[in-house]
Amino acid sequence: MAERRTRTSARRRATRENDPAEPYQWAAKNVGGGLLVAAAVLVSGITALSDLRHEAYPPTTRLLNYLLSAIAVIAGVVLLRMRGRVPPWLINAIPSGAAIMVCIPTAVDKSPSPLGPLLLTWPVTFAAAVLSARVAWTTMGVVAVAFAVLASVSRGVDGLVLWLEVTSSITVICWMVVRLQRQSLRLRETLANLARTDPLTGLINRRGFDEALAREQSRHRRGGPPMSLLLVDIDHFKRVNDSWGHQAGDATLRRLGLLLAGRFRTMDVVGRIGGEEFAALIPDCDIDRALERAQELCDTVRTETEAWPHPITVSVGVATSPDVPLAPAELMAAADTALYAAKASGRDRVARAEPG
Repeated sequence: MAERRTRTSARRRATRENDPAEPYQWAAKNVGGGLLVAAAVLVSGITALSDLRHEAYPPTTRLLNYLLSAIAVIAGVVLLRMRGRVPPWLINAIPSGAAIMVCIPTAVDKSPSPLGPLLLTWPVTFAAAVLSARVAWTTMGVVAVAFAVLASVSRGVDGLVLWLEVTSSITVICWMVVRLQRQSLRLRETLANLARTDPLTGLINRRGFDEALAREQSRHRRGGPPMSLLLVDIDHFKRVNDSWGHQAGDATLRRLGLLLAGRFRTMDVVGRIGGEEFAALIPDCDIDRALERAQELCDTVRTETEAWPHPITVSVGVATSPDVPLAPAELMAAADTALYAAKASGRDRVARAEPG
């Protein structure tokens, strides 16, 4: 029972780590919650200081400042301590809601305070830096409309001048943060692709392949169709390096990578996971079809590489779920055992993992 709970916990942790929305959830809870608490402390602190300096806000505004600060603190603490997932619509609504809360005291006393324009930059910056560009510009629109109405009602033409100054400044901030965020996302995507790509062959590397295998295994556990794993190893590859040098070996690996990439479907995953070892993950493929494709691959490599400067053959180990209903690492180990069986039986052939 304890072992089962440990495995369940590990699967959930792996799911969270592979979930692309998880960093978004973390940032929305922690950054959004922290900003709400910080804004509440700032507003209530300035309101209290104004009382001490005998420059108190009007009674209604003062009460609103404390009331809205209390609401912001409660909302911020709830976000910070929330364990489950926050609905995306609620996260996207937080910046606009915060902007409206900032404008409420001004709407009551009809006298914009210097603190209002400062606080209005917070929800816009939060939306641009943490959420999406669409949410950022939506929040910017809410800020512009709300502040325009308040400024025109409370201060007439002078208020419209203030509105132009404030909204222009916040718009520039929003544009800059959105642009920087887009550049940061592109850079992260580029680095992520580089971290998962084998520089020699252009195929995904061991890290990227393991991630793809974990995703496919997770889909399979939820009732998906059978999937097959092929491990492909070049026979006597050391002879190529020893006889013709490592440059010849690298050229052979590159050409084999291109050959393998052309032999599989777009939905299949092909990668180089070791020195001369490649792997292919084939979704929606039972054991019979997997063995057939593995044999076709052996025959193709033997035939097409005859024209290469250094002809090669490959051995292939095949494992299939649910014939081998194991975790990703265990499925990989089963295919690896089958690969060694193929090599032990003479190389240039296919072997399958034993069912169960």
